[in-house]
Amino acid sequence: MRTLARGAAVYRSGDGGDTLYRLESGLVRVVELLADGRFLTLRHVLPGDNFGEEALEGKRYRYAAEAMTEAGVRGYDPQGMGPEELRQVARNLARQMRRVQAYETHLQTGELRARIARYLLFLVDTPACFRDQGGLYVVVSHEAIAQATASTRESVSKVLSDLRQEGLIATAYRKVYLLRLGALEEEAQGALEAA
Repeated sequence: MRTLARGAAVYRSGDGGDTLYRLESGLVRVVELLADGRFLTLRHVLPGDNFGEEALEGKRYRYAAEAMTEAGVRGYDPQGMGPEELRQVARNLARQMRRVQAYETHLQTGELRARIARYLLFLVDTPACFRDQGGLYVVVSHEAIAQATASTRESVSKVLSDLRQEGLIATAYRKVYLLRLGALEEEAQGALEAA
């Protein structure tokens, strides 16, 4: 098993895709570098998920994968996997595809404020969520939120400032405290119901 620090690359776009990965701990995201230089988060890899599926076809990795938290990853040679192991990988990738489809709805539905609220609530159910004396918080930067909501850092900063002034969240360095979960859930749901 390989342990990665937050922000470390598991692999980069264009690297030779000879290893299929399984996330053992932490949180990893798969990102695409856009033509304008911004990154777009395509999916989040949760503990137990496989990723780097290009290795199943012997192709180069199309996207990059990076650790959002300290992460433990295990690599496998797909050529050495038996039929039952490959069936388990296929089931896992199918579950992830359902999550990705739900995530696409998240990106394409509603105003940025609602998309940010949904993303912060999504992170609550991942290894990026913690609790301390200040309460429940997620470890995430403004830039990562922008990449996950198809936005810009500046727009995200404005929305977070508004949410902070309204008492829904508090912020610290790479931390967003979720002070009023019910109100955030209403923000997130409102846009889905209007769609």
